[in-house]
Amino acid sequence: MTEPSQPGASPRWASLLRRLLRRADPGRRLRVLAGVDERVLAQVPLERTRYTGLGGVVLGTAAMAGMSMWFALSQVLGGAHPAMLVPVLIWALIVLNLDRWLVSTVTGMWQRRLLMLIPRLLVAVVLGAIIAEPIVLRVFETAVVQHVKDQRSDARDKLKARLVECNPRPPATPKRQDCGDSRLLAATTEANAAELANLQKDAAALQKQIDAANRRHNKLVDQTSGECAGDKGRGLSGREGEGPRCRRLQEEARRVFASSRIAGNTARLEALTERISQLRGPLAVKEAAYQKELDARIQERVAQLPAPNDPVGLLERMKALHELTTDNTYLATASWLFRLFLIMVDCLPVLVKLMGGTTVYDRMVGEENRRREAIHTSRVRFEADEEIGELELNAYARTEGRRKRRQDIDVDRKATDVAARKRIEEMIDTRTRELRRGTPGEQRNGVHPRLDPFRGG
Repeated sequence: MTEPSQPGASPRWASLLRRLLRRADPGRRLRVLAGVDERVLAQVPLERTRYTGLGGVVLGTAAMAGMSMWFALSQVLGGAHPAMLVPVLIWALIVLNLDRWLVSTVTGMWQRRLLMLIPRLLVAVVLGAIIAEPIVLRVFETAVVQHVKDQRSDARDKLKARLVECNPRPPATPKRQDCGDSRLLAATTEANAAELANLQKDAAALQKQIDAANRRHNKLVDQTSGECAGDKGRGLSGREGEGPRCRRLQEEARRVFASSRIAGNTARLEALTERISQLRGPLAVKEAAYQKELDARIQERVAQLPAPNDPVGLLERMKALHELTTDNTYLATASWLFRLFLIMVDCLPVLVKLMGGTTVYDRMVGEENRRREAIHTSRVRFEADEEIGELELNAYARTEGRRKRRQDIDVDRKATDVAARKRIEEMIDTRTRELRRGTPGEQRNGVHPRLDPFRGG
């Protein structure tokens, strides 16, 4: 059994649904991005499609700007982070409002429109170049990152080779003359190494001298033995026994042995060998410690350079892309074509506005602006006249007030004068009456005492 529907429920829900749809109208919201006045546009509904599309273009460029900022921040920071959404949204809103201003309606003659749209187009080109660069770097990221890694590896290898060449094992000295700060350690084994090298050099020279003397002495000994034994050969007499020749060879062998100082040199060689043995052990330990510390210093200096797998920054990417495009014409052409494409996309709002020409809505907005300007001018003029009239009335009222106050002052002055005269007359009358009253005798004689000139006082 179905419940009876309440009367009026369906229209109320339909009205609410229509109101919600009207508020959530995506086309209306897109037209807001194009800076459209819906009140004026309602009079030309056929223009809504044009300005809805223009609002969509503005929204698309703002979204591209946000994506570009995301790529740029991730390249600068070495990775993505949720906190990057804040600057990304701020940048997208900035570009959105800028594009909204760029496509705002420009009215008037075509010359005036052109003079106003060309600077806006230049602004859009500059903004597009800024937005396009991070996206271009993102597209060519594989080649750019690999190039940066190769450069880092080469730099580390060159630095290590330079440090090794500038810090040879003592007592050797660097062959390079431009080592400068590449010298890492002052070798403490150089004196011992130099002494050992000198001892080894002396020992080798002495050994060479002893060997030459032994060879000469042994040769004479062999000749003496052969001569005394009666052997036949070159330089031998073939007569056995100690003859004159045998004794001469023996004497010459003793003289050569004595003059060569083979025994003394052998003793000196043994002493040198012992000294070399004494120096070689501690020196080997010191050289090992020195080499270990030197290797550690070299590794420390090399570690100061970025490793191949470290995050690649934005400036490194830009430099690597420039180097790659300089050496590769095809890559340079592709990168610039893609960059120009992105710039054109970022300039689409102004280009659409420029190519669309003057629309009916633009003319209506111009007329509306002129009407509002005329109304505003008339209102200002009327308010100015009203204020001037009020000022004149206030001035007249102040003038009349001053005149009335002057009259009041004159009346008060005259009243004061009348009162003063009246008081004087009253005083005179009072005095006259007092004078007329006097004593009976004086009055009989006919002379008032106060009027008698012969009476003292």
